[in-house]
Amino acid sequence: MRILEVPPALRRGGLRGDEQKYVHSGRMLIDLLCRRLGVADLGAQRMLDMGCGTKLVQAFLAHDLPVGAYVGIDVYREMIDFLAQEVRDPRFSFHHMDSHNAMYNPGGRPLGPDTALPVEPGSFDLICLFSVFTHLEPHDYVAMLKLLRPCIRPGGTLLFSLFVNELTPGGHGLIDGVQRNLDPEQRARQAAAPAPVPDFVDAGPGTLQWALYSRKHALALIEGTGWRVESLNDPEEYIQHYFVCRPE
Repeated sequence: MRILEVPPALRRGGLRGDEQKYVHSGRMLIDLLCRRLGVADLGAQRMLDMGCGTKLVQAFLAHDLPVGAYVGIDVYREMIDFLAQEVRDPRFSFHHMDSHNAMYNPGGRPLGPDTALPVEPGSFDLICLFSVFTHLEPHDYVAMLKLLRPCIRPGGTLLFSLFVNELTPGGHGLIDGVQRNLDPEQRARQAAAPAPVPDFVDAGPGTLQWALYSRKHALALIEGTGWRVESLNDPEEYIQHYFVCRPE
């Protein structure tokens, strides 16, 4: 077991200011992956963490959790360089990818048919993307799915989180939080005259901070990308809505 301390400037996400909570959220996401796969641990899984950040790596190491192999890819070069230098465990490898994202890497190369990943095709049992599609425009949503499809083994699993523009029973979704912040008069007006849900809204205060999709559009964009939707799941404490998909 090893505690990997990551400089605050290299952490991203809502919990980045509290490393203990940040790493705990990574542990909860690993537990979620195990639950969705129906396994006790990820010891038999070769996994690709796209837009990896540091929380899953820190959680694997801090809790001495099994993983067959872990490949992390991210647009944040300084963070990838740090992980490649500090994580000496041979199960882990890291790659920088200079792909465009209006929020995190506006100067990167646009995703498209010529985009290549630094991994072997068909080499992963599990691909996960946490807080990646939450910052993708529709054309990059489709491009990312197509980019990842050749990487998965037959029978493998893709899991990715996103913001869906709807209220949820558990109250953990983005729109649930927005609704809670409305005053009673605003809630009453919305209930009396609900507005149509647009396909996509760049809803945050910053560019693509909240890439918000209707349920219908989120499902429609997966068609033709080589993936079959197994489930679209409601948010939980440490994750927004999330898809579980299988290769077609």
